Amino acid sequence: MTGNIIIDGTLQDLIGPGKAAKRDRHRQEGFTLIELLVTIALIAIIYAIAIPSYSRYSLNTNLKAAARDIQADFLDLRERAISENTKYQITFDQSGNNYTIQRGTEIGAPYTPIEVRTFSDFGSDMEISSVSFGGAIPTITFEGRGIATPGKVVLTNSRGSTATIAVSVSGRTYVQINNQ
Repeated sequence: MTGNIIIDGTLQDLIGPGKAAKRDRHRQEGFTLIELLVTIALIAIIYAIAIPSYSRYSLNTNLKAAARDIQADFLDLRERAISENTKYQITFDQSGNNYTIQRGTEIGAPYTPIEVRTFSDFGSDMEISSVSFGGAIPTITFEGRGIATPGKVVLTNSRGSTATIAVSVSGRTYVQINNQ
């Protein structure tokens, strides 16, 4: 027979009860300082990248929402004008950064203000940069037959992104967004 030795026992039996228990306890105590610092550094890097991206996303999303809101008002007033055989109009106030929805009669005037809408609901950085609907007064009118004053409204946010809401004479509305 050769000299094979069979060891029967556990690691604790070999190195002693005190050392094994101390080593197991040390592994369960938590994170090292280096692991914690690396985790904090990774979170800081992700945060530094995400916040500016989210800010840009938020500004451009607010611009799109405002443009779609104006488009919805155009479509709503066109439908109202057709169903009620009454003229409706929207007058834009660039200096006040708002617009007024007004109801007229079959022939037009006098117009009664229904509601004034501002862009503060969509953020303080948004403004009406230009309005062109035919005449000197920045007003779009919807007639009882669905005909509209052709023109466009351009909104701008602080990033320089623009939203153009255009209306054709037939009352069709188009929105074009240019994000920066």
